[in-house]
Amino acid sequence: MFEEVLSRLRPRIIERYLPHNWWGAYDNRTHTIWLRPNLAPIQRRSTLAHETAHAALGHTGHHPRQERQAEELAASWLIPYPDFVRAGRIYPTATGLAHELDVLPRDIHAYMRLLERAQN
Repeated sequence: MFEEVLSRLRPRIIERYLPHNWWGAYDNRTHTIWLRPNLAPIQRRSTLAHETAHAALGHTGHHPRQERQAEELAASWLIPYPDFVRAGRIYPTATGLAHELDVLPRDIHAYMRLLERAQN
């Protein structure tokens, strides 16, 4: 699903070192995603999904609420629910789930927030 969204939005993607050791950033004025060079493949995909979520949500600036929204949308793109359920039967920790699903633990935590809200 994430690849379809990325293909539809078509942001410009540039690798460059960013301030504060950030892994990525999105500039809505130029529709550009900046990614830190030399990220591991899982880090790169997660960060690209996160920054693409900022683009999809029309975010400007940097605010904790926007960060949570981008984390959760990116996680929903990266983690298919049936795979999450299957892996959850085997792995009791976010780290184990992340390893099995080829995402970062932060993606698992964001996905779990989405599931908790959906249950309420």
